[in-house]
Amino acid sequence: MKKLIFISILLLGAKAYGQFTPLQSQYLFNGIGLNPAYTGSEDAFSISGSFRGQWLGLKGAPRTETLTAHTPLKNLSSAVGLQVFADQIGVDRNTGFFASYAYRLKFENSTLAFGVAAGMNMVKTNFTELSPTDEFDPLLQGDTPLSILPDFSFGMHFYSKRAFASFAVPQFLSHKLNGMKYRISNDFSDYNYTLGGGYKFDLFREGSIKPSILAKYKVGRQIQFDFNLMVAFNPGLEIGLAYRTSEAAMLLVKVNPTKQFQIMYSLGIPMNSLLSYTYGSHEIGIKYNFKYVTKAQNPRFLGW
Repeated sequence: MKKLIFISILLLGAKAYGQFTPLQSQYLFNGIGLNPAYTGSEDAFSISGSFRGQWLGLKGAPRTETLTAHTPLKNLSSAVGLQVFADQIGVDRNTGFFASYAYRLKFENSTLAFGVAAGMNMVKTNFTELSPTDEFDPLLQGDTPLSILPDFSFGMHFYSKRAFASFAVPQFLSHKLNGMKYRISNDFSDYNYTLGGGYKFDLFREGSIKPSILAKYKVGRQIQFDFNLMVAFNPGLEIGLAYRTSEAAMLLVKVNPTKQFQIMYSLGIPMNSLLSYTYGSHEIGIKYNFKYVTKAQNPRFLGW
C-alpha cells in the first residue's frame, strides 16, 4: 500500500512538476518566494534560509531548501533580491536561481510595491533511481539530460503598520516532459495566481493577534486557501495555527531572540489518508536582518 501511495505521488508530481511554486507552511516568514514585490520590505539587508521536509517517512516525498537575500537600495525607492532553491519530489529535481526587483511607492503610513523576478530552473529526472516492475522498459533506461529553463514572475504588495494585501503570479512559464526532454510552454491555463491579506490587532501590552489568508488558484482547479492565525505574546515569541484546505493543519512557532534574528518552525499534519503513512511535514527557517532600522519611516505589518 505504501508503494502504491508513493507511485501516485510520483505520477502527480511528474504531471505538474515545474508549474507550482515550492510549498511553504510559513509563507509570512519569507514572502519573496511567492511574491517578488516583497523584495526590500524588511527595510534592511535581510538573509534567510529554510528547509522543508513534506510527509516525512514516505519514500520520495517532497523536500525543499531555500536561501533568500534582499535589500533596499540606498536613497532610492528600488530594492533587489536573490533567491536560490532546490526542490525534489520522487525522482524529479529542480534547482532554481532567481533575481528580483521591486519599485516601492512610499506614502505617509504605508507602501505599495511592484515586483518582478527572472531566472532559471535546472530540471532533471533520474529514472534510473526507480525500481520498475519491467526493468527493460525503454522509457526508464536512462535519466533525462539536465534542462536549463527560464521563468518569470510578477507581484504587487501593499503593507502598513497593521495590514497587508498582495497579489502575484509566481510563474509565467511551464515546463513539461516530452519524451526525454523538458519543453518550455506559455499557457494561461497553467498560471498560478495568489491573493493574500491580513491585519494586526493589539490585544494586550506587547501582545497582538494577526489573522491572514492566502488564496491560490489555477484554471480548472478548485481554489486552495491557507488560513493563518498568529498570536504574539511579546516581541520575542509568536505561536499560531494554520489550515490548508483539503490538505493539512499546521502548528506554527516563531522565536525572535533579538530584533534582527528570527527562527521559525512549523509542523504539518495531513488531513487525509496520508496520516497513516507519514510523520507529518516539518519546516524550519532562520532569518537575520543586518543594519536593522528601529525607526523605519513606514513601519510594516510584522511578518510580511
